[in-house]
Amino acid sequence: MTYQSTQLKKKIYFETLGCPKNEVDTSYMQGMLSANHTIIEHPDSANVIIVNTCSFIEAASQESIERILELAEYKQTLCEKLIVIGCLVERYASDIQQALPEVDIFLGTGALDRVQAVIQNRTSPCILTPSPEASHAFRQTAPRWLSQKSKTAYIRIAEGCSYHCTYCIIPKLRGPYHSISEKRILDEFSLCLNAGMKEIILVAQDTAAYGADSSACGTLSSLLTKMAEIIESSNSELWIRILYMNPQNIDEKLIQTINRFQCICPYIDMPIQHANDDILKKMNRPYKKKKLYHLIDKMRSEIPDIVLRTSLLVGFPGENETHFQELVDFIQEIQFDHLGVFVYSDADDLVSHKLHDHVDEIEKEERRHTLMTCQVEISYQRQQRFVGKTLNVLTEALSDDDPPLREGRTVFQAPEIDGITLISGDRIESGRIYPVKITQAFHYDLLGEVL
Repeated sequence: MTYQSTQLKKKIYFETLGCPKNEVDTSYMQGMLSANHTIIEHPDSANVIIVNTCSFIEAASQESIERILELAEYKQTLCEKLIVIGCLVERYASDIQQALPEVDIFLGTGALDRVQAVIQNRTSPCILTPSPEASHAFRQTAPRWLSQKSKTAYIRIAEGCSYHCTYCIIPKLRGPYHSISEKRILDEFSLCLNAGMKEIILVAQDTAAYGADSSACGTLSSLLTKMAEIIESSNSELWIRILYMNPQNIDEKLIQTINRFQCICPYIDMPIQHANDDILKKMNRPYKKKKLYHLIDKMRSEIPDIVLRTSLLVGFPGENETHFQELVDFIQEIQFDHLGVFVYSDADDLVSHKLHDHVDEIEKEERRHTLMTCQVEISYQRQQRFVGKTLNVLTEALSDDDPPLREGRTVFQAPEIDGITLISGDRIESGRIYPVKITQAFHYDLLGEVL
C-alpha cells in the first residue's frame, strides 16, 4: 500500500499478552507497520492501540479482557482506534463484539496481515476471522521488528498444533502444525545475530516436531546444527535456547546435537503434563510413564550438565488421589530442576469438558500447592551444585529488591519462567555475558560475583 500524505502516519502502541509465540507475531506486525507509522512504547500518546491477546485458559482470557478495558480509557484522549487481535478473538468470535463494544476492530489469528489496512479504514466496527492458516504466508515474509531493550530474541519455528490434546484449544485457535521454512528462520537468526543479540530462543507449540509436517524442511537437529555453525564461524557470543519440546519427538540425534555445541544451552524444556498412564491417555498424550523414565535417563547420561524443566497439569477430569500420588512420587524421584504446575481449566469447547468425574476447584488448588511445596525443596537441593562454580551470566536490569546488584541469567535459566542470578561487581553493563562465580544458591535464584 502506498501512502500519499504524512498526515496518515500514526503513532501505534502494541500490548502483547500470553506466550512468547504472541511476541513473535507482534514483532512481525510492528515490522510491517514501522515503514509508514511510528511504533511507540507507551499508550498515552498513541493514535492506535493494538492488543495481541491470549485465551489458552480462562485466566488468560480474563487478563486479556481486563487489559483491553483498561486501554480503552485512552479513547477518551488521543486514541482513535482500539484493535484487538489473536486468540481471544478466534475463540470467542461469535460473542466478542457484543461483549466489548469499546473495541473498533477484531482480527483473528488468520488476519494478522490485515492490520495495516484496518488502521487506515474508517468504516464501522468489524470482525475478521479467516482460517488461522491464512496468516502462514504473512509469517514467512513479514519484516521483523527487533526491540533494543533486550538482548534476548524469540524465533518461532512452527505455527499451530496437530496433536489434539483433550484439554487444549490451540489447534482450533492456530490451525494444524506448520513448520516455518528453514530459510526464513535462518534469515531471522542472522538478523538477530547482526543486531547484537546474546540469546536466541526457539519456540513453537512443539519445537521437537519441526519439519515432521514438511519434506521441504529439515529437522530441529539439522536447524540447530546450521545455527551453531554460524555462531562458531563468526566467533559470536550468543547462545541458543529451545523451549517446548514434547517428549515423543526428542530423539537420539537431537540429544547428541544439544550436547555437541557449546552455544546450545544444555536446557531441556519438556512439558509432560502427568505421569499416570490412565490420565495421559485421557489427555490424548502419545506416551507413557515408562517412556519418560527412559528419555530422562538418556538425556542425563548423554548431557552431563543438563538442566530439566517441565510443566504439569493437575485436577484433570478423572484424576483421583491414587493418580495424583503417582505424579508426586514421580516428581520426587526424577528431581526436575524447574517445574511449573497448572490447574485444569474447564470450558465447554474442550473435549475434556465431556469427561466424567471433574475435580473440585478447591481440590485442584490443594494438589497444585502440594506439588509446588514438594518442588521448592527439590529446586533448593538441585541449585546447590552450582555453588563455587563459574557460570556465564547474561546481564539484564538492576535488581528491584537490591539495587546495587545486577540481575542476569545463566544458560540454565529461561526468562520469566525460571529464577535469576544476582551478581555484584564493578562497572557491570546490561546486555553482556560475564563469567560469574556463584557464591550462594537459593530455592530458585543464584548469587554470584563477576570475576
